[in-house]
Amino acid sequence: MICKCRSCGGSVEWKQGETTGVCRDCGAKQTIEKSDVYEQAGLLAGEDTEESLEQAMALYRSIRGWQDADRRYIDCRTRLGRMRWQVESARLKEEEDRFEAKVAHWKKAGLTALIAVLLCIAVITAVSLVRFAQYNKAAEFYTAGEYRRSAEAFREMGDYKDSRARVYISAVELYRAGRYEDALPYFDWLDGYLDNGYYLQKCRDRLADREAAVPEAG
Repeated sequence: MICKCRSCGGSVEWKQGETTGVCRDCGAKQTIEKSDVYEQAGLLAGEDTEESLEQAMALYRSIRGWQDADRRYIDCRTRLGRMRWQVESARLKEEEDRFEAKVAHWKKAGLTALIAVLLCIAVITAVSLVRFAQYNKAAEFYTAGEYRRSAEAFREMGDYKDSRARVYISAVELYRAGRYEDALPYFDWLDGYLDNGYYLQKCRDRLADREAAVPEAG
C-alpha cells in the first residue's frame, strides 16, 4: 500500500495491518492514520476489479465506524456481488445451453429418469441464483440509505450468508436516525445477536420518553 508522506509529499509504503511506513523519497518514518487507510481503500475501490474490491473491503473493515467506511464497505460488497453475478450468469447460461443439448439427446435415447435428475439440479441452481439476486438487492437498499427496506429484505433471507449481520447494521442505522419504532422490531428479532439487547432497551426507552413528552389531551 502507498500513501502520501506528510513530510516531503513523497510515497510511503506500508502493508495492511502495519501502523507505520517509511517514505521512499526522504526516508521519514510515518504513522499510518485512518485517513491514509481510507484514502488507499478509495483508490483500490476505484480500480473496480475483484481483487481490488476485496482489498478495499478489508481496509474499510479495518477502520469500521470511521467516517462513512461502513457504507463504503457495503458499496464495495455490492459492486463485487454484481461483478460475480455477471460471471455466474454467463457460466449458468453456458450450462443451460449444454443442458438443453443433452436433454435433446437424452429424449432421443429415452433416458427419462436421468433427465428428471438433471432437471432437479437445474431447479436447485435457479433457486440459488434467485437468492443471490435477492441478497444483492437488499445490499442496494442499504447503500441507498433505505435502511428499513434493507433490514426487512435481509431478515426475510434468514441465515443466508451474513444476512443476520446486515439486519443488525441496518437496524443500528435506523436507531442513529432516531427511527426507534422502525428499528425496535429488528433488534427484537435478532434475539441475543451481538449487543442487540442494549439497542432494544434504548429504543424502548426513547419511545417511552417521547410518549411521556406528549401532553395529555384535556
